[in-house]
Amino acid sequence: MQKIETIFEIRKLIKNIKSKKQTIAIVPTMGALHQGHLALAKKAQNVANKVIFSIFVNKKQFNEIDDFNKYPRDIEHDCQKLAKAGVDYVFAPSDVEIYQAKTLIQINALDLTDCLCGSYRHNHFAGVCLIIAKLFNIIEPDFAIFGEKDFQQLQIIRRLVSDVNFPVNIVAQETLRNNDGLAMSSRNSLLKDNGAKQAAQIYQTLNKIRKDLALDSSIELSKIIKEAKTHLIKSGFSKIDYLEIRKEDDLQLVHQFSRLVQSRIFFAGYLQGVRLIDNLSIY
Repeated sequence: MQKIETIFEIRKLIKNIKSKKQTIAIVPTMGALHQGHLALAKKAQNVANKVIFSIFVNKKQFNEIDDFNKYPRDIEHDCQKLAKAGVDYVFAPSDVEIYQAKTLIQINALDLTDCLCGSYRHNHFAGVCLIIAKLFNIIEPDFAIFGEKDFQQLQIIRRLVSDVNFPVNIVAQETLRNNDGLAMSSRNSLLKDNGAKQAAQIYQTLNKIRKDLALDSSIELSKIIKEAKTHLIKSGFSKIDYLEIRKEDDLQLVHQFSRLVQSRIFFAGYLQGVRLIDNLSIY
């Protein structure tokens, strides 16, 4: 596996790959890789000839500098994991390489960002869209692989590709979970003592809501949501940003559940000061 740190070198590589009529899949990440990321690698290997993992902790999508500074980083071990997984290349640029001067241009989505994480993380998705647009322009991938754990991000990137006409196929990978249901996340490493066990209550709670709706689709949503929030607070969560059911396509809030509309349960909350997110398809 080859690690590349400059735009100049990665573009030379891309030119060589494309000259051989080979396809490219990119997996954009911020590092601190876990089994969920390696599942993305496998998905990428299934759809393209060459796989490029990008590792870049993007300051522009963080609202607080403390959160950015605390984000786990371990590039050496990340590269070891990717080499073992058979990934072809790692693109790991520096901040200066990606943002060489004061950035004057932003990419702001006019829809899909006024809810869920967008309501709590100002300009977060503008930062996401900017780095994804830059990576797509630099690497010119045929495919881009994203996990469904960040479902709002996934939908926004799909719209970015559609609206800006990037010739990239977006491929989604189902959320990978521990045996207890906890969604794999780089932030899980920040949990201490029995934090991971407590965090597993997220999936268990979302799954209970899904089962309740399967048994009785006419159940009052506000009631089961309130009960679920109360349970999570009692389980150790200090704050819940949201626990909501929304449509998958446009992320509009569901007030009356219907089996005819594809929906998801979305969660974001704090445990031990760590912000955790998850979502679960109703069907």
